[in-house]
Amino acid sequence: MINVIASNLSRVKVVYVLLLIIAFFTIYNTIFDEKVSLGGDNASYYTLGNSIANGDGYTNIQHAEKEAHYHYPPGYPLLIAGVVKCFSNDIITIKLLNGAFLLGVILLVFFIVKKLSQNDHIAFAVSLISLLNYHMLGYSTIMMSEIPFLFFSLLCLWLFFKIDFSKPVFKNGLFFLMLICLSFSFYIRSVALALFVSMACFLGIKKQWRYVFSLIAGFIIVYLPWILRNSNTTGNTYVSQLSLKNPYQPELGQVDLLDIFERIFLNAERYITKEIPSSIFYSDDLVYINTSFSMVEFLLGLLIISGISFGIFRLKKFRTFILLYIVSFFALLMIWPSVWYGTRFLVPLIPLLIFLFIFGMISFLKWLQEKIIPKQLKHFTAITTVVLLSFWSFMYGSNSISKLKTQANDEYADSYKNYFAFADWINKNADDASITAVRKEGLFYLFSKKNVTNYQKTLDREAQITYLKDKNVDYVIVEQLGYSSTSKYLVPVIDRYPNKFKTIKQLQNPNTYLMKFLPELGYWGAWENDKRNGFGTYVWEDGQKYTGQWKNDVRHGKGTVSFKNGERLEGAWIKGKLNGEVIKKNKNGVIIEKSIYKDNVKIEVINEAN
Repeated sequence: MINVIASNLSRVKVVYVLLLIIAFFTIYNTIFDEKVSLGGDNASYYTLGNSIANGDGYTNIQHAEKEAHYHYPPGYPLLIAGVVKCFSNDIITIKLLNGAFLLGVILLVFFIVKKLSQNDHIAFAVSLISLLNYHMLGYSTIMMSEIPFLFFSLLCLWLFFKIDFSKPVFKNGLFFLMLICLSFSFYIRSVALALFVSMACFLGIKKQWRYVFSLIAGFIIVYLPWILRNSNTTGNTYVSQLSLKNPYQPELGQVDLLDIFERIFLNAERYITKEIPSSIFYSDDLVYINTSFSMVEFLLGLLIISGISFGIFRLKKFRTFILLYIVSFFALLMIWPSVWYGTRFLVPLIPLLIFLFIFGMISFLKWLQEKIIPKQLKHFTAITTVVLLSFWSFMYGSNSISKLKTQANDEYADSYKNYFAFADWINKNADDASITAVRKEGLFYLFSKKNVTNYQKTLDREAQITYLKDKNVDYVIVEQLGYSSTSKYLVPVIDRYPNKFKTIKQLQNPNTYLMKFLPELGYWGAWENDKRNGFGTYVWEDGQKYTGQWKNDVRHGKGTVSFKNGERLEGAWIKGKLNGEVIKKNKNGVIIEKSIYKDNVKIEVINEAN
């Protein structure tokens, strides 16, 4: 009898796994988006992966300097490089890699939930709802690290749950396999620190000190090469960004203690009312018009968190570890800059949050049946659970699939069509050594195949010009992609120095400009009250150059005009006009003529060389 039951349960598990695999291929084929995602990160990952695959090392091949890269950890680019070397650097092929990881995620979710709940039906429901999750599906079709990290972090959990910690450390191969997986997860996304901390704390609570030491030592040893590689830099980019009040506005400066408390409060408020509900129940991308929220949003967030908390409380296996992991994960999110918002940061937790909420809901229904529901309704929990989960799966799933399918079939917005059109122009017309300053440099490089650089995030317009000159920039793109940085940091520079930016092409709806950067032309000198005042130079396109004094945007005071043939005029200007004695010299500095000018008109020759 027992063998028959075990056999039936095994068949159920196999059927559920097959259904999940069939569902995955059906859904993924429906929502797959061949277009390149408009996020700048995915293009950077692709470029770094190709850099590794082509033997250029972990470098910024999109830059003229080809300098070493330090911003993104190398885990996901290494995976891309593997695909490039083994198959193709075709973008669709690399996107399909993330699809394969999503399938792995869904299967891992099934077996992890089975382990935690001891119930095949709950495992299937959680896996199916995870498969239908709008955010997980969306990230599985773009070249981003969220889904690969989710796969490896779940693989760590699955291995961790299977480890027999009664064995000696050095005879426990599963432990070292988990350690390698954990370290590689950290190479993909630094939030793996939460997984490491929760494992170390859990083992410490269980007094598995040898495993604690081995975990810490092994993690450091595996991650040490990356630490040593970055030791000569000014520091980890993420760490430096964490210390800024706003990474997108560095001019605001460093955080202080009060800023950190404010950041934690704002993040906690937002995750309760926005991110957590959205990650589980909403099939929309969060758009923050303002940071306010309604009481309904707050109460709904608390209800969801209560369900998740009750789910943790009702766990019989690994309750402490799951609690430690979730607390560690959210502790990291709380100290991140509040401008880093969106459900993308919760993607690694979404399957676990879905499971805990469902498990908490089922546990609550069981409690109701035991304490309140009449005994005649003995199937109350089962029927209610099936109805609620079926409704959730159908309504949420159909909405997610429909929206993602629409997005896959949509064209790029006109602003991006203009942006890519200029990238194509650069690809076909610019010199191979040319450099273009542009927002989303990785995305632009993907289409232009020519050197790019970002402009500097500074309000100092002269510093911006100096930066562009130092970078040997040839072209500048002024776009309207929906971000404020171009209008904030670049447009004011062009307004002040219009002669240094010559429009090559303009596209409309919306207005987008491709400009030639000509740093030697126009004015360069002192400013006061946003006008040219003091000493400065001005160079015209014909090679003529004025060096001297300015007042209220016009030449005023002593100055010299140099001509392309080497001759020059020395004199004085009053309100923009040449007046008084003027000396004309040849290219060797010999005086050719002395004369008198009035309002730019020569009225008398005092001395003329023979």
